[in-house]
Amino acid sequence: MSRQTWWFGALFALALVCWQWFRPVSDAPVNQQDYQPDFVAKNLSSVQYNRLGLPYRGLDAEYAEYYEPLAMTLMEKPVILLYSPDGQPQWRLSSDEGMINTNDNAVLNGTVVGQGLQPDALVETLTTEYLELDFINNQLHSNRDVQLRSSSYQAQGQGLLGKLDQQTVELLHDTRATYINP
Repeated sequence: MSRQTWWFGALFALALVCWQWFRPVSDAPVNQQDYQPDFVAKNLSSVQYNRLGLPYRGLDAEYAEYYEPLAMTLMEKPVILLYSPDGQPQWRLSSDEGMINTNDNAVLNGTVVGQGLQPDALVETLTTEYLELDFINNQLHSNRDVQLRSSSYQAQGQGLLGKLDQQTVELLHDTRATYINP
């Protein structure tokens, strides 16, 4: 190698060292306004109606914080009511904490309990630690242990796929069921 190549290599290495040494520190404090809720609500209650004026979704929470830049609401003790197309209460889903975003998805964490509210509901009680609700596709998802109960059976398994419009719930893995003959 020529002396000129060594000279340019040394200058390049010196430039890298100087760049690393004098570069601005990226650990600067974060703008606190970005992480402050746009509004806070206690004892929140909301009902959404369809074009016919019938309820299709309700939401109650002991405490909620809305973050507009994230398009997200964080909730404590949320209760989500889902209605059938004719406006009758279909499901009541409650948990310790939850999150709902403007893309019509919700996540419930902690002790999640779902109750079938229709008189002919195949599932009377659904229990898990984690549940995702996809309101656009009318589906429930979970990748945790799930217990289903009714007057005629008890089932448990891991993972869940529920289709609200079809009134079906499927346990995905390691399913065990006990049927009760009255």
